[in-house]
Amino acid sequence: MLLQILPLLVLCLFAQGQTFTEPVRAPGADPHIVYINGNYYLTNTQQSFISVTRSPTLGGLATGETQTVWTDTDPSRNSNFWAPEMHQIDGIWYIFYTAGDANGNQRSWVLKGCETDPYDCTYTFQAELTPVAGGQGGSDGNTPWSIDSTYLVVGNTRYHVVSAFNAQGTQSIQIAELDTSAWTVGNWSVISSPTEAWEMQNPENDTGEPVAVNEGPNALYYNGNIWLSFSASWCGTPTYSLGLLAYDGNGDPMQQSSWTKAGPVFQSANGNYGTGHNVFFMSPDNTQIWNGYHATQNSAGSCGSDRYTMAQIVNFDSNGNPDLGTPVAQGTAIGVPSGE
Repeated sequence: MLLQILPLLVLCLFAQGQTFTEPVRAPGADPHIVYINGNYYLTNTQQSFISVTRSPTLGGLATGETQTVWTDTDPSRNSNFWAPEMHQIDGIWYIFYTAGDANGNQRSWVLKGCETDPYDCTYTFQAELTPVAGGQGGSDGNTPWSIDSTYLVVGNTRYHVVSAFNAQGTQSIQIAELDTSAWTVGNWSVISSPTEAWEMQNPENDTGEPVAVNEGPNALYYNGNIWLSFSASWCGTPTYSLGLLAYDGNGDPMQQSSWTKAGPVFQSANGNYGTGHNVFFMSPDNTQIWNGYHATQNSAGSCGSDRYTMAQIVNFDSNGNPDLGTPVAQGTAIGVPSGE
């Protein structure tokens, strides 16, 4: 009898090991996740420092080993550490991040790490990624404020993408060529501004005016096609949601006409509100693309520490377009990424 039961027990244990339970990590605002050499690595907004968490399983990130990898004493960049991202460029791990002074003068910066992995690096300050005066944001091109920087490659050209103010003073997705030899960026060019109703939902203040925001860009690559996701409306509303910019494959990525906007493609559901600021990451065997994002259970929305990280697989329709699905409820058991 014992010999008959043992295979069933093994099968049950195996089946149990094939799921994880949402959320992936709490708190976990503005998540960024990569998988490399047997581990998932996660970083997210921590305000006064940058940390990295690692785990061999996606579900293990909830309690994975975590260490602080960066603090700063420079008063121009030692406050409001937001939305760090880990990118491997020419074999070296870099962290792109937002930080500013105590008055909220946010800028985009980059740290240089090592070849091993994002966790084991000793990071050094690399550069500020802001265009020269005249090529920045605002009506005169002299507003250097930017947040949520990310890395994009189109063909053989590297780009830096941020949320910065357009000529009308509205937070917009802007792009610049990135020179990773000198670690400088060219002039910003707007490729998306909030112009549709879903991008301007709910007032931030008592004026009753809608808050128009595009922020949090992240690149998605699939079958030779390229998209940039972005978050629209203000993070402190339940209508904070994801949109997609589809690159046409031929035009100049610096031109808005080369991108087609769609949205919302992912929005509040099943007790998750303000579902945004996402990252696309690969499964361990590189056969699946997953969507990591943050949400809150506060039905009014939140920009605070009550946001948590969730993750779900991305599917693609018969035309090769991404389908991000619907956010599942907290406590839902989801099959692990392929190859885990």
